[in-house]
Amino acid sequence: MKHKILLIEDEKKLLRILKLVLEENGYKVKTAEDGGQGIDIWTQWKPCVVMTDLQMQPVGGMEVLKFGRLNFPEVPLIILTAFGSIKTAVTAMKNGAFDFLSKPVDHKQLLEIIEHALVVKKKDPKSLEDLIGSSNVMELIKKNILLFASTNSSVLINGESGTGKEIAARAIHQAGERQKGPFVKVNCAAIPRELIESELFGHKKGAFTGALQDRKGAFRQADHGVLFLDEIGDLPIELQAKLLHAVEEKTITPVGASSPIPVSVKILSATNLNLESMIAASKFRADLYYRLNTVSLHMPALRDKPADICELSFFFIKKFCQEFDKPVLKITDNAMRVLEKYSWPGNVRQLKNVIERAVITCSQDTITCDHLPENIKHIKPEQQLISRNMDENIFDMAAQEQNLMMCALEQCGWNQSSAAKVLGITRSALRYRLQKYGIAK
Repeated sequence: MKHKILLIEDEKKLLRILKLVLEENGYKVKTAEDGGQGIDIWTQWKPCVVMTDLQMQPVGGMEVLKFGRLNFPEVPLIILTAFGSIKTAVTAMKNGAFDFLSKPVDHKQLLEIIEHALVVKKKDPKSLEDLIGSSNVMELIKKNILLFASTNSSVLINGESGTGKEIAARAIHQAGERQKGPFVKVNCAAIPRELIESELFGHKKGAFTGALQDRKGAFRQADHGVLFLDEIGDLPIELQAKLLHAVEEKTITPVGASSPIPVSVKILSATNLNLESMIAASKFRADLYYRLNTVSLHMPALRDKPADICELSFFFIKKFCQEFDKPVLKITDNAMRVLEKYSWPGNVRQLKNVIERAVITCSQDTITCDHLPENIKHIKPEQQLISRNMDENIFDMAAQEQNLMMCALEQCGWNQSSAAKVLGITRSALRYRLQKYGIAK
């Protein structure tokens, strides 16, 4: 079955060329010369991928993007833009566009982006359900996870402790072709140095004192699946050469064995250390680093994505209320403001623990500031300075946020689910903000 591509472009010559290129490569193509016509075709024809120019009259590419996010959020949209409109294209990316292509269009790059878009579209969204957050940075992470899952390339996941590196690794496994294979985790920091070689590569009976029987090891356990090497920066330097050989040659030799054994594994690794600094200090091999870091994924600190704190809080409240067999609790505006102002040195893991404690200790139907730990309720002086600086501009920020919500609600006929999709947040996050500002139809 041919994939359907919709092209929206007001330059007729370019439109004909792109249509010809795509049809020659097996795609079924329909074209439109302005955004309004494109939206009509999109509604009736249901394409797999949409490509649109930005500057068109009377309906431009940003209007097409808004229509797609509201009505067909699962369909990747690619922006076509002239060099002078790159800034606008980047804005479109932040608002949900899949990617952009600069004119004149490189045909090879065009086909590669279309292929990637189709790979992302066919992935099961359930693989991302544990990655909570609708901020721009989280949407980019989800998009990259789906892309990285479509290859056998090694992925290095970095970020501070508690940012969700293991959750991202499991999402890559679930979204990829190896999802039916095993997911095996090895914590390189938690295993004694003298045992980690056996843990990774296995051993033969009698290879050393205590080796009473053969052991497979993590590589063989993960065969045809995914091997997740957590805290890879703590792997002893003397074992890094053997790991490099296993990754390059796709074979392992158990301790005490004489013959190599072939294995097929996708390697994911994670660290909160700066491996490049460790390389400079001769504590980590550069050749292993480049092998593990074919592509990299950075998990941001919670303080760098404050827009997700509200959504994460609601998610954890619901999760722990179900776990402790309680009705779903509410949370006061003051308590939520405290959570949003705190710097979260322990990141998402710390927020999860704080919400769990609040749910356990709350005996009413609403979580208040009294249910939060003292160190969070009473922010340190340097954090108070940051909060005070934010408060100086709070009216401008609040006014902008209210204006955005009103525009989205009016555009969507006050349908909160549709407005939340337009704003790139969850319905619960929108509902909280409506209550916060006292906005009603």
